[in-house]
Amino acid sequence: MVEYQVEASPEFKEKLHSLDKGVQNRAKKELKKLPTRNHKSNLLKGDLSGFYSQHFWNNKYRIIYRIEDHILKILAIWIGKRNDNFYNDLKKYLKRTGKL
Repeated sequence: MVEYQVEASPEFKEKLHSLDKGVQNRAKKELKKLPTRNHKSNLLKGDLSGFYSQHFWNNKYRIIYRIEDHILKILAIWIGKRNDNFYNDLKKYLKRTGKL
């Protein structure tokens, strides 16, 4: 079995630290589980194809990540509470940083 390394972008770390401690701890547990997940069911569509979403805390929060197979890395990119602006804010960030 191939082992992926999970890393977090600086933006992910910043957003993670802005959340309350309970959510932070749960998110860290979810990050540790990412290498063992079946990612196909988490694949986003449309403008965000190529990115994946891991839901946690009763589906209220999302971790957005990208799998970089060529270097066996899962890069956590975005985290936050799922609301009306979550995916729009993500798209703005990705466009601004050239990742979309």
